[in-house]
Amino acid sequence: MFTEKKPGAPRVALVGCSASKQMQPAPARELYTSALFRAAYDFAEKSCDAVLIVSAFYGAVAPKAVIRPYDRSLRLYNKREREDWGVRTVGQILPSFELSPQLVILAGTLYAGALVHGAHWHNLPRPEEPLHGIAGCGSRVKWLRANTPAARTDERASRGAR
Repeated sequence: MFTEKKPGAPRVALVGCSASKQMQPAPARELYTSALFRAAYDFAEKSCDAVLIVSAFYGAVAPKAVIRPYDRSLRLYNKREREDWGVRTVGQILPSFELSPQLVILAGTLYAGALVHGAHWHNLPRPEEPLHGIAGCGSRVKWLRANTPAARTDERASRGAR
């Protein structure tokens, strides 16, 4: 069972990685090059209190963390392995926040399902899934661009979890 959302809980975006990447190590927010990743990251920065990137290889990654390119996808995992990844990845996030966060999942269906399972396992509130039910990368990019708020004026939008 999911818990109730706590007043004042930080909204933490979990942006899914992408298969298209730079060829050399780079900060995570720059490593992934797909239009969907860029649109999701922009939406997350402008609508959430913190942004983390979720990767099948690294788990939860701070946007400024320099990481190496890799080739791994949750598509290669069975359901149990994906759920275990979701529990581990959500567990990586929790120590960074005093108050249980409200997760906002901006990732593909397999990643989102695993992360929802992880949130449930850790007794968090049900994550928000703004992309749920929107099929196809092009449709998701279009929705994200249409729904990305104007630039925020406070400094929270540009920082990741500490």
